[in-house]
Amino acid sequence: MWSGFPRRWSTWRDAAIASEDFLLASALGIAGLLWTALYWHRMAIRFEKVWVQQCRATTRIKRRFGAKSALDYLIREKLLNFADDAERRPEFAKELPRFLAEVWRIFNEYEIAGYVASLKPKQRKTLRNLLYLR
Repeated sequence: MWSGFPRRWSTWRDAAIASEDFLLASALGIAGLLWTALYWHRMAIRFEKVWVQQCRATTRIKRRFGAKSALDYLIREKLLNFADDAERRPEFAKELPRFLAEVWRIFNEYEIAGYVASLKPKQRKTLRNLLYLR
C-alpha cells in the first residue's frame, strides 16, 4: 500500500469519495462550512511544519554529498523561502525560531559562517540578519 494516503484511506476510490463529500458539503452552505470545519482540519497539511522533514533530508544530504550541498539545500533554498513566508504568515513566523535552531544544530558555526561569506552581497546581508551573524 502506498504510504501517501491518510490512514483511513486505503485506495484512490476512498480519496475520490472524500473529495465528493467535500464538494457536497460546500454546496450545502452553512452546513457545509460546519462539516468542513469538523472534518477537513484533521486532513490538512501543516505547511509551517515542513521544515522538520527538510532538516531530516539535510542530514542525509550532508552525509552523502557534503556540507556545501546540504547548506545550499537548507539555507539557500528552504530557509530563505521560509523566512519570506514568515513575513506574511504568522504561523510560519511562529516556527521560524525553531527552524533556525535546527539549522544551528545541523551545521557548526564555521560551516555556516564560511557558507554565508561565499554568497553574493545581497544574500549575504539577508542571511547574516536572519542567522544572527556579525
